[in-house]
This record gives sequence, structure tokens and C-alpha cells, in this order.
Amino acid sequence: MNNGTNGTFIFWGEFVEIAYDMYNSNARQPVSPANFPAGWQRIANITMDPGILGMKDLEFAGFIAESIDNPLQQAVVFRGTESVLDWLSDFEFIMETFKEVPNAGETEQGFTNLYRSMKVQDVDASKPEVSLINYLDGLPAGKQLTVTGHSLGSAFATLHAFVASTKGFAVDLITFASPRVGDRKFVEAFQKTTIRNTRIYNKPDIVPKVPVELAGYHHVEPSMEIDSTQFPIKHSISCYHALTTYLYVLGDTGADISDCMASK
Repeated sequence: MNNGTNGTFIFWGEFVEIAYDMYNSNARQPVSPANFPAGWQRIANITMDPGILGMKDLEFAGFIAESIDNPLQQAVVFRGTESVLDWLSDFEFIMETFKEVPNAGETEQGFTNLYRSMKVQDVDASKPEVSLINYLDGLPAGKQLTVTGHSLGSAFATLHAFVASTKGFAVDLITFASPRVGDRKFVEAFQKTTIRNTRIYNKPDIVPKVPVELAGYHHVEPSMEIDSTQFPIKHSISCYHALTTYLYVLGDTGADISDCMASK
């Protein structure tokens, strides 16, 4: 991991990469890969309901991990989606009330319903599944959460960080390529929390530009802009949006951009 602030972002971005790798190995209940981040242990998987947005089967959405040295530190990690254009076409960008937090405005309906559908399955398979939102109620006081995600996973991360903060937990939120999640009232309520938030976006990436402000959507702040056009990255929608591009631009020397390396 690099030194400095970017090194912190790279560290958490690599957690999200692990979530992608786990999904690609087993779309339902993957196990921890050999390269799982040192000093952390996966304690549960997060799944999404198959009955939303035409999904055909239960899908792995991410995982929850705990620091081995400090069990009060917990990571909640959401993968994004494999196809930018596919998931953009799945959403109608209709708003509905975010009832999980009183007076919190409205959020995008598709993001919100998928978040509401999420279940937590402990690595101890004998323990019953519980909804991700209710899982927070079972956490001991003093838990410190880092919530992170890429693309669609950033929307889930934003909603979950907001709910967790209003339940009294200390929360760090680090997102990559997040779309806009809610309306102005949602953003104003979010900004009143104690969440330590960094929203990282690539200047030419289309996903952070949707849903559009003209439809009433706004971004949570603060944000940090990067610009992959200043690097040897292909000029394509998918490469602008790829998590590996984000990590490479942030300074991750191990980021595999072979599929997005621009021709000389």
C-alpha cells in the first residue's frame, strides 16, 4: 500500500476488488480468496434478493470483515456490476422516500430496493440469515465501520453508511465511481451526520454523472476528482469506469490495467 491519503483509498479499493473476485468465483456464496487482505477476516457474506430488477438467482453483493487486531473495526464492502451499460439500462431513476431514516428525503428506487433486499449470512452457516439493516441492530456499541464500494456498490455503501451513522456508529465512507443516490433533502440529511466521507470519481466516467441533476438528484460531498485522460488509459466508457483504472490513477502500481492500456 502507498503512503499517504491515496494509499488509504487504494487499500479500500483493493477490498472492493476482492469482492469482485469472490463474485466471479461463485456468484452465490463464495469463500475468502487466498489474497484476502492481511490482518482481516471475513465474518459474513452479503447477498441481494433475486426478485428485483429481473435477477434470476441469488447474488453475492459483498462481504463484512473484521480486523483481527481490533475486532471493533469492521469493513462492509460492496462490489459493483460487471457491465456499466447493462445496469444503467436496468434503472428508471424513479425516486421514493428513504423511510429507513426519518426526514431523509428521497432516493433512487432501484438502488434503494436492492439495498433493502440485502441479507447477511454469517460464515458460521448454522446462524440464521438476517437483513443487512437489522444486522446493524445486533452490533455492539463502539463498532467503527468503514463502508466502501464501486459503481452500483457505491450507492449501496452510501445508503448503508447513512443508516449506520444514524444508529450511532462511527462511519468512514469511501466510494469509487458512485452515481447520485438521492435528492437534495437526502444530501442535506446525510451531510448532518458524522460520516467521514470521500467520494472519488474519474472526470470522464459517465456513472458519477447519473442520475442527472435535472431529475432532482444530487451528490453527497466531499468528493475527490481524478482524471484518467492524463494517463495511458483507453478512451472508452468501460475503461473510464473500471475500478482498476481508478486504482492505477491513484497510484496503485499493482493495478492490472492490461485490458485498458492505451496503444502507443
